[in-house]
Parts: sequence; structure tokens; C-alpha cells
Amino acid sequence: MEPYQITVLVAIGLALFELMIPTAFIFIGFSSATLLVALVQYLNNDFVFNRDLLTFTFGSCLIIYVIRKSVKRKTDQIKLKTDDVNQY
Repeated sequence: MEPYQITVLVAIGLALFELMIPTAFIFIGFSSATLLVALVQYLNNDFVFNRDLLTFTFGSCLIIYVIRKSVKRKTDQIKLKTDDVNQY
């Protein structure tokens, strides 16, 4: 098997893991970044660990940030009206 094929299988596994465990879109970001690594591996037709690791790191951070910003609701974080911890 080529390296990009193995990477695509890992991406599919991460996507299925996201469907089984409600983790607020973390593993779908990892899956998308893994697909980005597979695309880079396919275009270059080789496996370079440092390049793939950097691609995965920056890709997953960017994709998770975009997903979190796009699905955020105003009611996700409720601010207290008073400084009192105890609300009656």
C-alpha cells in the first residue's frame, strides 16, 4: 500500500470515531487534517515525516478553529449577571 492510502484509512477511522463518541467536532477536524496530509502525500508521491506532521498540526488547528467558530451559538456560554457564585 502507498502511504497516502494508509493515511486515508486513518482519516476514515477518525471520522467513524467521531460518529461513535460525541466529542464536539474534535475528531472530524483531525480526520480532515489527515485527508489533507494524504493529499500532500499523493501529490508528492512520498512520505516525509516532518512535513506530514507539520501539515497535520497546522491543518487540524485551523480546521478545528473554523468548525468551532462556525457552529458556535450565543447560548453556549452563559455569563453570570452578578459576581455572586451562588445563584438563588
